[in-house]
Amino acid sequence: MTGPDRGLQAERTRLAWSRTAFAAAVLGTLLTHSARGPFALVAGLCSLLVPVVVLGLGVARYRHVRRAVAGGSPATTPGVQALLLVVVLVPAFAALLIVLSQ
Repeated sequence: MTGPDRGLQAERTRLAWSRTAFAAAVLGTLLTHSARGPFALVAGLCSLLVPVVVLGLGVARYRHVRRAVAGGSPATTPGVQALLLVVVLVPAFAALLIVLSQ
């Protein structure tokens, strides 16, 4: 019997990043489609960039974690976590402002 594959955790996380990117794409599409006014349109179009950034971060993170697991070094990078937080929260707050302003 073989031991557990330590790379599966990174694979599951990579799939979660893909799902997050898809959800962000849906949000950006809805914001752009329902835009009423220039601020809403700009916020919607900016939100369409979020999935690209999230997907790129997911790929970079997956590669970093796979290398770290293979080399036995730590896989945590606080900078990437902070960037992801900003990338996800900015469109969310923009959407909230749009909804509350209508």
